[in-house]
Amino acid sequence: GKKPIVNEATTLRCHLEAYHSGKYQKWAQENNFESKLPGNVKKHKADAEHAVQTWDQDLREKKLNKCVIKYTDKVFRKAAIEWLVATDQVQ
Repeated sequence: GKKPIVNEATTLRCHLEAYHSGKYQKWAQENNFESKLPGNVKKHKADAEHAVQTWDQDLREKKLNKCVIKYTDKVFRKAAIEWLVATDQVQ
């Protein structure tokens, strides 16, 4: 039968996805336009969520494997002298 005319972006997008997806995708690609079809939006959100989860895994705090040297005046003096010589501070 005859289909009603509706002025709703979401209804239009659903219609485009169901009946004209290929033409819409081609047009969007040729015009460097991000597809707003419901399926593409859903996939884009899922991809973004996956990226965030991946970043979260990479940003976890890692334990340091360094050995911490106990502070003493002798160790500090030695480190200070090494730094002064290495940075040519001695004149």
